[in-house]
Order: sequence, then C-alpha cells, then structure tokens
Amino acid sequence: MEKEIILENLDENIVNEATFYNQQNIPSQISKALYLYGSTTDYQVLGFVDASDDGSQGMIFTDQGVYFCFKEPHSFLYEDIEELVLVKKEEGFDFYAKIKTKANTFVFKNKYLNLKGFIECLSEILEMPVHYEMSAYEKVEYFVPIVLNDLKEDVYEDLELNEQHFQQIKDIEHELEMAKELKDLDYQDECRSLCRYCLDFFESLGLDSDEIDALNEAQSFFDQQDSQENQQLEGAKRWVDEMMSNYQNGDTGMYDQMKSTMESLGIDEERLKNMSNEEVDQYVKEMCKKFGISQSLFDKLKDRFGK
Repeated sequence: MEKEIILENLDENIVNEATFYNQQNIPSQISKALYLYGSTTDYQVLGFVDASDDGSQGMIFTDQGVYFCFKEPHSFLYEDIEELVLVKKEEGFDFYAKIKTKANTFVFKNKYLNLKGFIECLSEILEMPVHYEMSAYEKVEYFVPIVLNDLKEDVYEDLELNEQHFQQIKDIEHELEMAKELKDLDYQDECRSLCRYCLDFFESLGLDSDEIDALNEAQSFFDQQDSQENQQLEGAKRWVDEMMSNYQNGDTGMYDQMKSTMESLGIDEERLKNMSNEEVDQYVKEMCKKFGISQSLFDKLKDRFGK
C-alpha cells in the first residue's frame, strides 16, 4: 500500500474517545504499543491511536496493515481485506463496524473509535466501497438526506442548481419528514416511492457517489419485490379468470369456495353492496392493514382486476 495514500486519508476523524497522532507527532508510548501488540517486522508507523494514555490500548497504522488492542491484540493486512461493513444498530443511525478478511471477521463496537470515520478512512485508502447492513427502507431514510445536504453544500463540482432544483430538494425533504411519521406498510410505500423519485432526480443532475450506490441497492430490492408481487398477481388473475369461466359454465365450486373464504375472513359481501364509494374506500384500507397488504400492492390489484 502506498504510504502517501494512507497519510492523506488518516486523521483525527477516525477517533471518538481516544487520541490520534499522525506520523510527525508520534508519542513516546508508541514503544509500549509496539511491544504489546505491534509487529516486529512491520514497524513503519504512519498513525497511532492511543486509547489508554500509556499505549496499552489503541491502534497502530503502518504501510502494510493495522495492529490493535482494545481487549486482545489482533491485526490485519490491507491486502487481506475483502469487505468493509457498517452495521446499523437497532435504534437510530449509529453503527458498529465489521472488517472481513480472507481468514477472519473483526467486529468493532468500542467507544474509542469513530467507527463510521474509521471504515470510511479504510474505504478511501483501499478504494473499496462500504457495505451498509440496513434495510432498504432505512437506506432511503439515511442516504437521501446526505446527498441532498451535499447538493446544498455545493460538494459536487461543476454543478449549478437552479430554482427548480432547490424546490425539488425542499419537496424531497418535506416528504422525508412526512415518511418518518408513518408506520409499517405506509412507511414502506413512501420509502419505495421516494427512492425511485430521488434516483431519477440525482441521475438528471449527473450525480455519482457511494450514497447513490447504496440507494441503487435499495431500488434493486424494491424492483425485486415488485417482480414478486407481479408474479403473485398474475397467478391471482389466472385463478379469477378460471373461476369466472367455470361460473358462467354452471360450475360454482370455485366461486362458493371464495365466498366461504371471504366470510371466514370477516368480509361481508352484502354490507359492501350498501356502502358509498367513500365507505368502500375506507373499508378496503382497513382490510389492507388487517391482512398486511400495502397501498402499492392494492393499487396494482385495482389495475389488474378493475376498481
């Protein structure tokens, strides 16, 4: 690994409750760190994280790899890294880190490192993308604001935004805030809709970034869901067509089976006949929530079977 690339990306952004020292400012306690968890052959120190003030806990960066000890001594070489991972914790958008090598997976959950900054630093050094372990919906909620903020902060070079672009940014931010107030299937529907809209917007601006790559991953998941839903709907449409054909030919078996199923699910056909359009709409929404049918899937059902 080129020394200059490491030095260019290695800085205090990788630490939280620890002290970072660059190559020009390595403290005396590095001797203890090298003795306890360093290498006897790879000792060109390019950066040092001291988590204990005496060198007994911390992390050593060389031009070959990383040596560290927070509980027990471990190390990995840059050339052995296969995947850099940030895993979303259950609450909020805090992360813990995983580094997968050819032989091991190292998990970092300590408070000494800024784990997101640490992984992003390695990503820049290795020119390796970061993999985010979170749901597709969480990716929309997390990455879209980052891209929007970069647009507002003029991070993308040679890009001039007009009033319409800024209005689109404001509209997306509003939709994101609205989505956070939604629950379950409504939240998921809003995220799916936002993801496609945002990607089209970002593409129209010619944007390219790791955050947009993550949104494309989310969109791939949504596309796969759409494909599965369409296959299910095709199967349902074939069943209904067969039922209607049989009914018209005097065979009411499938129709009677469907009515029995509706009754067992608490769906009252006679009650529906006497409802207004608004009442039917509300009733259908309640049934969708009851049986876990999203609004997007229901819209597809209406398109396939008629309103």
